[in-house]
Amino acid sequence: MRAIITGATGFIGQWLVKELYQAGFDMTAIIRSLENVPDTWKGNIDIIKCDMIYYKELQKYHFQFDNYDYFFHLAWAGTSGMDRADYSLQLQNSYVACEAVSLAKRLSCRRFINLGSIMEYEAMAYVPRDGAEPLAGYMYSISKLTADLMAKTLAVRENIDYINIIISNIYGVGEKSARFLNQLLRKMISNQRIPLTTAEQLYDFIYVTDAVKGIVLAAQKGKSCSSYYIGNQTPRPLKQYILQAKEVLKSDSELAFGEVAFKGAALTYKEFDTHKLHGMGFKIEIPFKKGIQITGEWIKQEG
Repeated sequence: MRAIITGATGFIGQWLVKELYQAGFDMTAIIRSLENVPDTWKGNIDIIKCDMIYYKELQKYHFQFDNYDYFFHLAWAGTSGMDRADYSLQLQNSYVACEAVSLAKRLSCRRFINLGSIMEYEAMAYVPRDGAEPLAGYMYSISKLTADLMAKTLAVRENIDYINIIISNIYGVGEKSARFLNQLLRKMISNQRIPLTTAEQLYDFIYVTDAVKGIVLAAQKGKSCSSYYIGNQTPRPLKQYILQAKEVLKSDSELAFGEVAFKGAALTYKEFDTHKLHGMGFKIEIPFKKGIQITGEWIKQEG
């Protein structure tokens, strides 16, 4: 089997490369910089340095193999922090997703796997409401939704199987982003006071090694033009996760629940089928407490 991965040096990308390599895949990684390429990749993985805005210039002769089975599209600029509010950057991401589908066609790739987000569903549930006042960060959510719908439409036109992966909240060793759980753990480890919402909304977290196994399973066995949620079968109130994380880390942080106003849609998780992937044989191997312990130890070692 052969696979292409964009955004391969990112947090999820590196773990996905490892999972596919261990499964015996021949791979090409399309990356924007050589700075973060692990030494273990050299000589084992075909590497193409190309910023995502230039995907349209890539042709078959740039690649080691003539055709591919799977195209995993992970590349995305501005996944956290203030960059989520940059409409120009987020619109560019939607355009790049379409260019990635076109590239998959040029490489005779039979399946395109788009790394979507649970925030697509939050955008659909909240932004169109009368009176809704979406924060600027919804630019990211809306662009994720736009990329999904446009890439799917283009894939159908190009006769490529299309799979959308719904990522919930993936965490684990190697993450350095400004996303919620990663920052929460770091604040807890340093015993900071943490302002929070009431945290009553339903949430789900999945450790990164489990997540990439789910992504590969959906890519291999999923039905075309379908979406697959990568996570647990049953979500829980966010507050339960926060309290468990504090317990595992033995943190002295003051948790100021209710100090921050919650603006957005509280998903019921009925918006998508959380059991679909599990019906294909997917199983969680790293429960939340164990994942927090592993991640916390890594953060402490990192300093």
